[in-house]
Amino acid sequence: MTRDIQEVLDVGRHIVPISERLDGHPVESNRELLLKDNTELSTIKSFMQGLAGIICIERLHWHEHLVPAAKAMGLKTVCVPMWEWFRGTDPDWKDSDLFVCPNQKALEILHSYGFQNVIHAPWPLDVDSLPHREIRGMAKTFFHNAGLIDHDDRKGTSLVIKAFSKVKDPSIRLILRIQKEALIETSDPRIDLRIGNLDKPRDLYQEGDVAIQPSLMEGLGFMVLEPVCCGIPVISTDAPPMNEYIRHPEMLARPSFFKKKSFAYRAASIPHAFLTPPKVSSIAKRIEWCCRNDIEPISKANRTWALSRHSKENISSLWKESLTQFFSNN
Repeated sequence: MTRDIQEVLDVGRHIVPISERLDGHPVESNRELLLKDNTELSTIKSFMQGLAGIICIERLHWHEHLVPAAKAMGLKTVCVPMWEWFRGTDPDWKDSDLFVCPNQKALEILHSYGFQNVIHAPWPLDVDSLPHREIRGMAKTFFHNAGLIDHDDRKGTSLVIKAFSKVKDPSIRLILRIQKEALIETSDPRIDLRIGNLDKPRDLYQEGDVAIQPSLMEGLGFMVLEPVCCGIPVISTDAPPMNEYIRHPEMLARPSFFKKKSFAYRAASIPHAFLTPPKVSSIAKRIEWCCRNDIEPISKANRTWALSRHSKENISSLWKESLTQFFSNN
């Protein structure tokens, strides 16, 4: 996410909380500051000298001195919230001068808590880093990127397996990717289970005609948004924010009538953090539709939408204009 911010919005400096540092990504001393427990206020102020503001992803207080340093220097504090972990009654959120919501779902949640310092701007996804796919004809190869399977099975991996097994076409196959070993029950010989990380994130979308990503809940939803931006047709759940990215009803699976409490609800008492499971039968019907119909129009429409909504020039201009307008009026 920080790489997207840096590449698309041309943000030159990066403050890295030590708890979030990724293995294999060394800190570049000329433009990055690693926040350790003993990092002093003066060090943070020195690094932020000359800035107009800071953009915090998901939460504000990554370090005890970060926001106080920004406030003392008169910098604006901008936060990109993830709605499924946003408890608006927490007093710390008052330290944000502006919230930038990457989808309508987040916007609605923040408004429900009474926040008015909120704008909506699409996530600055680096479309140039993704492969451009042109899918033609009827689908033969489907894929599902599960990532790390959590207790909620939030990506809907078990539902994908059940739905795919209901489709009896022996000529189709499913590529199922997970990052680590997990308890997955499948005896379907058409399913190709692959375990481990790929060298490049773009490789997740190099093969396969249709992505099946029936998420039960997404804060931003990269596994839905990214394949759409590649030009790949995506089957997902007809619930926000997934249906904000997918505009073809043929690709949206009907949600179940009952919602479920998520891990965020149980662990952190986030009152709106409910899972929206799609119906297995509805996912299966969407798979069957893709097997019988030419999906080229959807592929082209997805790529056209991506270039108009998520091109670097458009997103960069939108963010800069939105932030400038908000702070000039406030």
